[in-house]
Amino acid sequence: MTAILLICAVASAAGLFYLTGLYTAWYWYFIPLLMVPVLYLVWFGLLILLCGLIALFSVNKKKQVARPRPFFYHVTVSTLKQLVFLSRTKVEVRGMEKLPEGSYLAVYNHRSDFDPIILGAKLPTRRVVMISKPENEKMPIVGRYMHAAGYLTINRTSPRAALKTVDVCAAWIKEGIASAAIAPEGTRSRTGELLPFRAAPFSIARKAECPIVVVAFTGTEQIHKNFPLHRTHVVMNICQVIPPEDYSELSSVNLAESVRELMLSALPSAPQT
Repeated sequence: MTAILLICAVASAAGLFYLTGLYTAWYWYFIPLLMVPVLYLVWFGLLILLCGLIALFSVNKKKQVARPRPFFYHVTVSTLKQLVFLSRTKVEVRGMEKLPEGSYLAVYNHRSDFDPIILGAKLPTRRVVMISKPENEKMPIVGRYMHAAGYLTINRTSPRAALKTVDVCAAWIKEGIASAAIAPEGTRSRTGELLPFRAAPFSIARKAECPIVVVAFTGTEQIHKNFPLHRTHVVMNICQVIPPEDYSELSSVNLAESVRELMLSALPSAPQT
């Protein structure tokens, strides 16, 4: 998508430069260079709007999708990649070779709104759906096509609704339809401290009998502080993959505690409790 948007921006800048007649004077030649970044954002916004309009007339948010719809999934992932690019974030990914061949449940620490964005953008192109709070699905335009992309929400105030999400997600993983990713802290840490883990995400892994991919983020909390003047270096560390036979005897609560300890060991600079 980046290449397409850049081509559109350059072509638009060249066209406007020609139509306005500025090309007749050499001292105006710097104008297209200034126009390209602005037009890049304009084309990106138009693309998001177009996809949102398509979703508006083809997606019913009240109805759970049977599986992620390929068009909307790829649009969502492409949007996430653009957000990482535009935020001037350099992501160092470690341990990608540890990822299992089949479907899995990824769990990650939640320091910033960019954690799931980076995870969705940097994991391989095999289908990985994010599980988040219901409010994300209410976002204008993008919320509707995230729903069509298979992104799930878990309602912490309604055990019945949460159980439905757990069942759908576990079925998708077990049947090889998609992998999933969730932050077991349940909310963003304001201090960088790793919060206690909830047991519900691990009941997904137990039902699906799938590997658990443990991902530790560092640096994402600096993105909002650094943008737009400075680049941000973020480390996405796939520190361990836990096969189902290694946790089959553990309860969801004990498994949550075990994974939290493992993640703490991968975050030496984070405050520990």
